[in-house]
Amino acid sequence: MRLGYLRAMFSVEKKRPVFIRSSLFFILSLLLAATLNTAVAQVNVNPGQSAAALAARLAGQGVTIINPVMKCGVYANGFFTSVKSNLGIDSGIVLSTGRAGSSPGFYGINGYCTALASTDNGFPGDSALTKLAGQKTIDACKLEFDVIPMGDTISIGYVFSSEEYISAVCGPYNDVFAFFISGPGISGTDNMALVPGTTIPVAINSINNGVPGSSDGDIVNCTSMGTGSPFTAYYVDNANGNSITHRGFTTVLKAIHAVTECTRYHLQIAIADAGNAKYDSGVFLEAGSLQSGHFKIDAIPAPVRDTLAPICVKGCLSGHFRIKATKTKATAQTIKFIAGGTAVAGVDYAPVADSVVLAPGSAYAYVTVTGIPTPLNGVKTLTLYILSPSVCASTSSVVDSATILIYDTLHITAHPADTIVCGGDTVKLNVSGDAIYSYHWAPFYNISNINAQSPLVYPFNATTYSVTASLPGSTCPFRSAAVRVAVKVTPHVALMADTIVCFGDAFTPAPVVTPPGSIYSYAWAGPVGFAATTKDISISNVARSDNGKYLITVTNDTNGCTGSTAVNLVVNKVEAPETINPVVICLQSAPSSLYAAGDNIRWYATPGGAVLPGAPAPATDMAAQYTYYVTQTTGQCESPRAEVLAEVKKCCDGNIFIPTAFTPNNDGRNDEFRVIAGYGYYVKNTVIYNRWGQPVYSGNSVMWNGMAGGTDADAGVYFYRIIFGCISGGNVEKTGDITLIR
Repeated sequence: MRLGYLRAMFSVEKKRPVFIRSSLFFILSLLLAATLNTAVAQVNVNPGQSAAALAARLAGQGVTIINPVMKCGVYANGFFTSVKSNLGIDSGIVLSTGRAGSSPGFYGINGYCTALASTDNGFPGDSALTKLAGQKTIDACKLEFDVIPMGDTISIGYVFSSEEYISAVCGPYNDVFAFFISGPGISGTDNMALVPGTTIPVAINSINNGVPGSSDGDIVNCTSMGTGSPFTAYYVDNANGNSITHRGFTTVLKAIHAVTECTRYHLQIAIADAGNAKYDSGVFLEAGSLQSGHFKIDAIPAPVRDTLAPICVKGCLSGHFRIKATKTKATAQTIKFIAGGTAVAGVDYAPVADSVVLAPGSAYAYVTVTGIPTPLNGVKTLTLYILSPSVCASTSSVVDSATILIYDTLHITAHPADTIVCGGDTVKLNVSGDAIYSYHWAPFYNISNINAQSPLVYPFNATTYSVTASLPGSTCPFRSAAVRVAVKVTPHVALMADTIVCFGDAFTPAPVVTPPGSIYSYAWAGPVGFAATTKDISISNVARSDNGKYLITVTNDTNGCTGSTAVNLVVNKVEAPETINPVVICLQSAPSSLYAAGDNIRWYATPGGAVLPGAPAPATDMAAQYTYYVTQTTGQCESPRAEVLAEVKKCCDGNIFIPTAFTPNNDGRNDEFRVIAGYGYYVKNTVIYNRWGQPVYSGNSVMWNGMAGGTDADAGVYFYRIIFGCISGGNVEKTGDITLIR
């Protein structure tokens, strides 16, 4: 399949000479998303590498590679590195039946790559792969070379991926690849790329999801691959993956074959499309995974604490290496090794032998490292390099290695030295000691993290901070250290809480500064440029512009330490309530209380007098005028007093004027029939009739504009009947005639 249409970011790699033994590690991945989101997986592909560079990238310990040759499209091979990929391999080389990498840009819904990887490179197939696939092959990519192993096995780690997955599962297009090996002890060639524990080749139809695809899929094409096929446990569904374009791939597999040490073998790594060039496949090979050897070595955690990394602590915790043989023997096996790293034998650790013996029938041997207590000199490394028991070309080769870290005995020193600070200032404490230790500080207050190696403290009083270091799960002893932080006399300033002051009142924050007995300087800062240098301030007749934060900073003139605090002032201005002014009251009517719209209404009889017990109700037995004052309150703040005039007078006593004629000609004079009534009257009903007794207007208005039925009424005499109501009770009826003149 074409490893193209991937979201790949290309990076430039320097090519390396071949003919070397290498344990290089490079990052792999095929079709990846790189630019949509920095948090998602990405793969960097550097295509078009030489056979020598590709072979060198694969070479690991215990092998020598000779005569690399490649038959492959220029863009069908490359180096890769992957970040956060689900591929399972972080670096290596990729061989493809399409493109190993392509420019970003083929993105679909949710950032997934929806473009199919399908490139016809125009390359021929491979006869050996055609025989293996049982059908014509196209677009083959093959890397081959000779290899001299130092041990009795040779192995390589890989992942097979394909765009044929899902739709072509159990179909006729069974893209094929192989790791062919030939040489001494092998009849013809063997394919190393087998399903684990079987002789079945790894292919689309042998490892998949077990569901025949829509493109001529038939389960028989899968089961015919061999007993147990298809093997779903080794399949990774990548249909919605955002790291590579191929819709499926295998788990990380290992190809392995028995060999004779120091003997030349020929290895061919080949892949091809089967049946047609549509849809591509690829094989990812792990950098440095082509290895050979009798033995492997690992650094293992200390038995007392298996959660620890493989380490050694001088004087109290031993380090451990474990050596494993690839096969057990009935006789004892001697394994030689050499030591390296920055640790010095006899100084940092007790010297170790140059070999270890595996007992007959045993697969494991152990090397214990004992650290020697020293003054603090930092973390050291100790690496053991396992040598091949085979001597090829008069040289014994390193076949594997492992490293442990050697830490100093628990020595700690607390920093800084005893110090003096202003109260509340932050001081960073630090322990000179290894990060693997557990730390605990006391006391627990005024400290950022009691378990940090470098916490922040902010004491207000003289405090001694002590720290204890330990290595839980080990026999290493506890160690303690202490730092005393003295505190200079520092002002502590207290102010009233944030406060609300009524408009026009005074604001006096009254700060309290402790401890007494020192000489202090003061600095105030507030809204609209307010500033003062005295301790006590007072703002009389506060206005809304005085709203805001008032900050006071107090300085101890002797040592320069400062303290500060602030109060937030809110100026509350309450507006006078809404009133009707003047209020007219009918003579002899029932007395009623005056009304004002607002909250918490207060009434007063004089501008500066006491508050009345309730709303006043002026007497109505005689004509008079009364003056009252009203306020509203919010919280403790009262509005200005609003004046309210109450007038008691006669209501509905004649005073009704009805015109006898009008001229609705829009000249601005006498255009309407308009009735004027004195105080206390209101119109309840008005009806105007023409000469035939037909109503031309009816309503509760005392104004007629001379229209009837939406048109101008004819000139002439009209008759009216108007009923007035009186607010003091009763009705008044008026009738008569009116002349409409045009």
